[in-house]
Amino acid sequence: MTPVLLVELNRGELHDVEAPAEFATAEPFSVELRNHGEAVHVHVRADDALSPVARIDADGNLFVERETTRSVPVGVSDVDESVTGTLEISTGYGAETRTVEVTVEPADDGGAVDVDETLSSPANAAESTDTTPLSRRLAGALPGRRALPVLLLGLVAVGVAAAVANAVDSQLVLVGAGVVVGAVLVALVVLFQ
Repeated sequence: MTPVLLVELNRGELHDVEAPAEFATAEPFSVELRNHGEAVHVHVRADDALSPVARIDADGNLFVERETTRSVPVGVSDVDESVTGTLEISTGYGAETRTVEVTVEPADDGGAVDVDETLSSPANAAESTDTTPLSRRLAGALPGRRALPVLLLGLVAVGVAAAVANAVDSQLVLVGAGVVVGAVLVALVVLFQ
């Protein structure tokens, strides 16, 4: 979104100009002339310090209709270091004038990152080959020999509980089978911690 420098016109009385004291940008911006009263001629001009880096992309002498807003685009050149100057906004053929101190700042480089030269060459395939046997790599994921009987006993208990709950059509047996399944699950969690 384009930055906006808002200028209020005719808010209190005819030819009043209200603008912020300062404005900073690193990109093109827009001067919004918001007229609150009668139609008025407005002159927008950049001083000698600002004009080399900021150009007003419209005729400097503008007519702003009653109760309307007029946008004046201002182009900004890329700069290596901050440039500060004034933008003069006047109405009533110079009867009322406001100046805004405008600072054009260097553009943000987008967080450029320096890349080390070692990242530009491919990795050596011999260095990245893992020679660890599959049995060692899976040793942490599979249960140990001491846990295998407990695991088998748990599976048998769940199977027996399911068979009894299926054979005997009773709510009490179903609750008992649920308790057995829950106990086996808790035992498995404790076993694999």
